[in-house]
Amino acid sequence: MRVSNDKGNITCVSRSSERPAPPQGPLETSDITSCSLKLTWKPSPNDGGADITAYFIEKQDKTKKQWQKVAEVTPDILSYSVQELLEGHEYFFRVFAVNAIGVSDALEASEDILLKNPFDKPGPPIGPFDVSDVTESSMLLHWDEPDDDGGSPVTHYTVEKRETTKKAWTKVGETAAQATEIDVTGLKKGTAYLFRVYAYNAVGQSPPLQPDEPITAGKKITPPSKPNNLQVIDVTTRTVTLAWAPPTSTGGADLMGYVIERRLTSEKRWEKVDSVDASVTLYCVENLRTKSEYEFRVFSENPVGRSLEPAMTEQVRLKTHATPPSPPTAPLEVRPTGPTSLMIEWGAPESDGGAPLLGYIIAIRDIKRTMWIEVGQVGANFTRLHIKELQEEHEYHIRVFARNEVGASDPLETEEPVKIVCPDGFTELPEDDNAPSLSYSTTETLSWMREAGMGADIYSYARGRLLNKDEYFFKVWHRGMNKYGEK
Repeated sequence: MRVSNDKGNITCVSRSSERPAPPQGPLETSDITSCSLKLTWKPSPNDGGADITAYFIEKQDKTKKQWQKVAEVTPDILSYSVQELLEGHEYFFRVFAVNAIGVSDALEASEDILLKNPFDKPGPPIGPFDVSDVTESSMLLHWDEPDDDGGSPVTHYTVEKRETTKKAWTKVGETAAQATEIDVTGLKKGTAYLFRVYAYNAVGQSPPLQPDEPITAGKKITPPSKPNNLQVIDVTTRTVTLAWAPPTSTGGADLMGYVIERRLTSEKRWEKVDSVDASVTLYCVENLRTKSEYEFRVFSENPVGRSLEPAMTEQVRLKTHATPPSPPTAPLEVRPTGPTSLMIEWGAPESDGGAPLLGYIIAIRDIKRTMWIEVGQVGANFTRLHIKELQEEHEYHIRVFARNEVGASDPLETEEPVKIVCPDGFTELPEDDNAPSLSYSTTETLSWMREAGMGADIYSYARGRLLNKDEYFFKVWHRGMNKYGEK
């Protein structure tokens, strides 16, 4: 622009201004807690020809439609800690640059932010309680620290008690994180009490350690003796079944249960198998390593702890050679239950072949056909089956095979075919949890079961799960295209 008067001329250059560019991203979030977080951004790369005067921050709760202004900061500040957010809520954030002309477009966070404490509450303290220094009115109660502190150190414990005849809990006291025992005083002699302990960290309170077994004031409690008469009563290729009798002494308290452990004879470390209720004195240890030798031991347990020594087995060698089970036990009972269904029932095999019984395979054959069809399979705990969708007035043979991990047994088979006729006074059978149902179709198309579709360059096919000692028929179909590309 040129300006002149009687004194002379002057040339001025002016620059037009505009809104600034958005702050430079990304808009980063950090230091996330249950109610706050920190936002960080970079300066706007273009002030629009006028100095940046401020940045302001907005938030939006995902459950709401409106944006809310959080704060406005001077241009030299490139981060902001957003407070008073709601735990468990998700938020969107954005930042604007401001100059004298106006407000930039927004720099937005790339995703919504869930407000969640980075730590969790601790796990429960570990029991059972160790009870010592018992008097007529006091005892020393000990527990172990939680397996999981939730990522934040345990700060303290609180202990509560109640008489078994009352419902209200009363606070016994509080201990520091390093103290995992408390002296309980003011007890009534001969009165049974329940106790519970909570662990705390910066997030909050753990679930309690709260055994169900009461502790009686003035009654000295010791660990129980070991279980009696531990025996190995069955061995297969993958399992060992143990049996034992209750301990001679329960230590003056109710028995909580038993702890079962195992060890390979080639190793030193014992491995816990399971903890079982005091009523359980028979247990099958499963999923063992085949062709291996194991030792087993069982501890008794009461509120004070485990028996000082376990009951132990000698070395147990798993069976190395299993065979298919014997056939299901006769008779194979068959009775029609409707115009298109029948119920079959059989007995468990006399021998499982040295490996756990996995279940039964049921096959059926229409007497007009030569091919047996597998109806389905049921678990080892079932010895009844309801077969549906048969054809009325047709006659069928039935076979049942027992199976284990080695294979299937010889079949238990009906001696005479069974004719499907509607019984007099027929009514639908109610569902029976002890007799699962399977359907069988005898239509011409489904009697031939399609196995697979393969490319024209494949000339072989393998079929598994065929029934032992049976005959099968197979068809191979060729499908081509004509010169128009039609199948």
